[in-house]
Amino acid sequence: MFSIIIVLILLLTFSLIRILLGPSLWDRLLGLNMVASKLLALIVLYASYKGMSMYLDLAIVYALLGFVGIIFLSIYVQRKGRF
Repeated sequence: MFSIIIVLILLLTFSLIRILLGPSLWDRLLGLNMVASKLLALIVLYASYKGMSMYLDLAIVYALLGFVGIIFLSIYVQRKGRF
């Protein structure tokens, strides 16, 4: 269990590096999406470890908000800032 958490934190660090280094805006958006998915996996692992289903509900809401946020950011960038 803890080895999976360590691997996810390591992958989360690589995703944060992708956000900082770029080189393009689309790479940064992809890194942001990867960070959101890794945090989601960490929340689900923590919920299963503690046996608290409330955190699973939180993970579902976080996944939906992250998905909708990435879609809106992608549309915003594709239209060059115009709605």
